[in-house]
Amino acid sequence: MRFNHRFSNNGKSRTILLLHGFLADMTSMEGLACDLSPHFNTLTVDLPGFGGTPSAGIDYGMEDIAEGIRQLLVSLDIQKVDILGYSMGGRVALSFIASHPEYVKRAVLESSSPGIASDEEREARRHADYRRAAHINEDFTAFVDSWEDMGLFSSQRDLSAKTLEQQRLNRLSQQPEEAADSLVKYGTGVQPSYWGKLGNIDLPVLLLTGGQDEKFIAINSRMSQLLPDARLEIIEGAGHNIHMEAREKFGTIVIDFLLGG
Repeated sequence: MRFNHRFSNNGKSRTILLLHGFLADMTSMEGLACDLSPHFNTLTVDLPGFGGTPSAGIDYGMEDIAEGIRQLLVSLDIQKVDILGYSMGGRVALSFIASHPEYVKRAVLESSSPGIASDEEREARRHADYRRAAHINEDFTAFVDSWEDMGLFSSQRDLSAKTLEQQRLNRLSQQPEEAADSLVKYGTGVQPSYWGKLGNIDLPVLLLTGGQDEKFIAINSRMSQLLPDARLEIIEGAGHNIHMEAREKFGTIVIDFLLGG
């Protein structure tokens, strides 16, 4: 699997890999990459189905994405990275960590989950994701409208009109067929559950959730109890997309953690 990517060699000894969320691409992580660039080289990728990385017509799953990331690091001659994944990108980050821990120094998981442990709940989510995929293909703009109206993002209503417009344009720039295909190939309903593997992840992990994101506070509180070396930070005043809603505070916490604070 080949990823459209951007590697910025800032002359630093460490590289951070940034993984974006659903209905976005690597450009959505540009502000964060800029904030981290004084301390790290940055590597951003378009995950399958978004930006310049295709999904449709390719037979793959979550573990193939993890292997593709490993191959990308090898091609760039990067032996080890710090990794930061947001939401969908956090699920991908966990898959990579579980499969290739030798490539990761420290990890930051923002509003992330290890998947769904229950077979019944995972099956229900799989059907829900199939319905979402159908909606995307039928009327992409209407789907984006409904996605933005989810309670998950209600905390963004106080952001500037410019910031919200940039986010919306990035969502609408995605290809509907590709975005829909990503859901049925590595959405939460079909990906493996990594709950049982958390106890084996023997590296420092920072779990970040917004104070207004109750669902992910609960998920990450449980994760923090299972990971051997985890630190949970709840960012008050923010919701699901912390790096956009509380950018300065987010950057300060992440840099402090990654540099060993």
